[in-house]
Formats: sequence, structure tokens, C-alpha cells
Amino acid sequence: MTAPLTLAIDFGTSNSLVGAARGDARIEALPLDPAAKDPSLMRTLLYFVNSRECYFGADTIPKYVENEMEGRLFRSFKSHLPNRNYSGTMVGERVMSLENLVTTFLLELKRRAESELGETAERAVIGKPARYSLDDEVDAFALKRMSRAVEAAGFKEYEFVPEPLAAALDYRRGLTEEKIVLIGDFGGGTSDFTLMRMGPFDYQASDVLGIDGCPLAGDALDSLFMSKRLNKFLGAEVQYRMSMSNNWLTMPPTVTERLNQPAHIVHLKEKATYEFIREVRKGAPNEKDREAIDRLFALIEDQQIFAFFEKIEATKRRLSDREIATFEFDYPDIEIRTDFLREEFDEWSEATIAKIFASMEEGRGHRRSGGFDFADGRKFAGAEDPQRI
Repeated sequence: MTAPLTLAIDFGTSNSLVGAARGDARIEALPLDPAAKDPSLMRTLLYFVNSRECYFGADTIPKYVENEMEGRLFRSFKSHLPNRNYSGTMVGERVMSLENLVTTFLLELKRRAESELGETAERAVIGKPARYSLDDEVDAFALKRMSRAVEAAGFKEYEFVPEPLAAALDYRRGLTEEKIVLIGDFGGGTSDFTLMRMGPFDYQASDVLGIDGCPLAGDALDSLFMSKRLNKFLGAEVQYRMSMSNNWLTMPPTVTERLNQPAHIVHLKEKATYEFIREVRKGAPNEKDREAIDRLFALIEDQQIFAFFEKIEATKRRLSDREIATFEFDYPDIEIRTDFLREEFDEWSEATIAKIFASMEEGRGHRRSGGFDFADGRKFAGAEDPQRI
């Protein structure tokens, strides 16, 4: 009897890829995105021209530009899974839940993989962060949402595997002697760690000595550029006075927190928030503050949010090997140019990096004598004494 086909899906905040296995036969990564520089790596992007027409991965940006940046472009939407306050959004006249967005992307990964393999796949092993949230209840809530999306995508059997554990098992294949190995998985939305006993022997669940993670990674570092300097060019420091009031106010955190984060800034376009910012502009005391809000309106209305954060990420990368990097965004009505120093970025990121490595130390302390299970109760790798990690 032929072994069933199983897809191995790495659904990431920034990038995704799919492998496949049948028994002992395996395919490392399928070429799912021919338009990408690396066809095996598909950017986790959705672009809805309208509620019926959608593009994925490397096709999104050219189509977005071709359509004069009309429609809805989604990035880092996986980051919303633990957010109870984010139920969904509008795409044209259609309300789409977050699970719908995730399902839409997973369906496309599944469709492309099946087309490449020439057969239907109903089984999957899917990577998940060690933790979607540091709060256990929120973490379970996020995984439940992900489970609903996976089922809606047509997978009848599936298991979630912590992403750093998957990386550890791959690394094991090249070992010739036993070692204690720390595996770090630094993504766009989460940083995950596994401490594991490894060697040239079959895997047992008890080989996992510790596993943990935190919902901070590349996107959190990108947000620092916005929160520490760039957001002031977009109205974050504006003072204003509402109609019929003598009190001077500052932009509320409900706006600035969205402004600072790549996964949340798109929601400034929602009607209530957008109309509030219009009122802030009316109450701004000077032309400088009004110009800052006009830049924000141009960023939102001309669909430049994605391009803006791409520039931020490029600036961050340049600071990896130099002491100074210039951020320059030259879109009409949003022109911003400012320098960033490696020294100041190191200072800004210190607290975020400390939290990431604190989760690594926490994971090292989560030692278990047996195996562990997943949120849906299925046992992983035949562990005889399943325990939650």
C-alpha cells in the first residue's frame, strides 16, 4: 500500500515554503513561486484587487503597482493571530475574518503544491511558533484560530510542529556524535528556541530538553525605526484641540501604536480611525503639524505603507555592516530623509533583544522527562508520556 502524501508547510510571517514527504521519500522545498528570485520561497503577501481577485507572493507588488495601488495589500497578517481585538477587515464590500485571510493563503500554497506534485494532499505537518504569545490562554487562542484556518483549507489530517524543533531535526542529519544543541529560529513575527539532545540515532520526544519563544523578531526591530524617529514625520507628535474644547491633546496611543507596527498600520484606513485623524488635522495649531498629518494621509491613501516599511527594513539591513545608514523615501508629498546611527539602533533595540534572549533562557528551563502534545490533543512522534511544552 502506498504511503499517503504529506505536505510540510512553513507558514511564516514574512516568507513561506512547502516541502513534501511520502514515507521515507521527501522533497525539501517545492518551487511554488516562479516569479520569485528563489522560487522555493514565497513571500507571505496577499493582494486583493477586489473581493474576487487575489494575488500572492512575488506577483503581489507588480500587480499592486499596475493597479495604481488600489485594493488591499496584506503583509505580516499572521502576527494578528493572538490579537483577540482583530477579528477581520473589509475587502471591497466583503468582510473577511483573519481566519479567512490565513485560509486564502494556505489554500494557494496547497493548490500550487498539488499542481507541482500532480496529486491531491489532505495531510500536512505545519510549523508554528514556540509561542504566539507569552500568555498561555492567548497562545491557545491563536493556535485554535490557526487550526480553523488549516481545516478550512482542506486538510483532513494535520499536526503542528514548533518551528525550532523542525529546524533541529533537519540539523541532526549531519551529526556523527551526540551533542546538546541550541536551535534559534528568528523570523519576522516570532523568535523561537529549542534545546535538544541530538546525534546519529532515531529521534525520541524525550530528546527535547527545552522549548520556548516570544512574539518579538524582525518586525519588532523594524517598528523601532518608526517609533523612535520616523513617526514624527507622520503626525505622531502632533498637538491638537478638538472643536468646542480648550484642552490641548496629543495623538492617542490607539493611533501611534498602529502607526508604528507593519502589521497594524494598514488599519489606520478603517473609517472611524481615519475620520478621527481628519479631526486631529482640523485642530492642529500650525502648518508643520498639518503637513505631518498630510504625509500620513498620502501614505494611507496612495497605498505606500508597504513600500515605506520595505525602506525601513533595507535601512536596518544596511546598519548590519556600517555605522550610519540613510533612510530616504521620495514619494511625492511624503518626502522624508534622515540618518540612523548603528550606535543609536543598538541602544533602541537593547530591550527587545533582551526579551528575546530571556525567552531562550526560559526555554532552557522547561525540561521534560517525556514527550509533548499539541493544542488539539494529538500526540507528537509517538511520545509515551505527552506533556505540554
